[in-house]
Amino acid sequence: MTIMRKVCVFGTHHEFQFDTPMDSAFYTHLQELIKEHQVDCILEEAAGLPAKSCVELLADALGIRWANVDPTAEERKLVPDAALTNIYDTFLDLTLHAHRENVWAAKASEMVVNSGLLIVGLCHVLSVGEKLRGLGFQVEAHIYDPRRIYHWTGRPRV
Repeated sequence: MTIMRKVCVFGTHHEFQFDTPMDSAFYTHLQELIKEHQVDCILEEAAGLPAKSCVELLADALGIRWANVDPTAEERKLVPDAALTNIYDTFLDLTLHAHRENVWAAKASEMVVNSGLLIVGLCHVLSVGEKLRGLGFQVEAHIYDPRRIYHWTGRPRV
């Protein structure tokens, strides 16, 4: 009987990955998922992470392998981002995102022994989850949404 490798995909706003010290609710939730899934590596997606993201510091403290799976700045130049020249600041280049997600999935496939935690931006959870499923992973998806966590209702209205 073959044991299927697992990945827990954890979608968040990138600001939580840059916080030092780490947001306490974010920390608690990551700790719970790491323990529940018996994670053997933590993979993180975010361009421009600091030298040691708060997630990498957590991985170090727990003795768990960590890697930034996002393509490097040089690798990203090979696939231009149409959003940089679009007139709308809401535009997302699906070709670029599909390319990046394929890289993350391939790197996850190389690194995850039994169970991994992949932290991605919110907009990637479903699509990268499907890419991982296509590679034979059992995938569980989570969304860390501060509006739900902090019950933020102070948005300006028209």
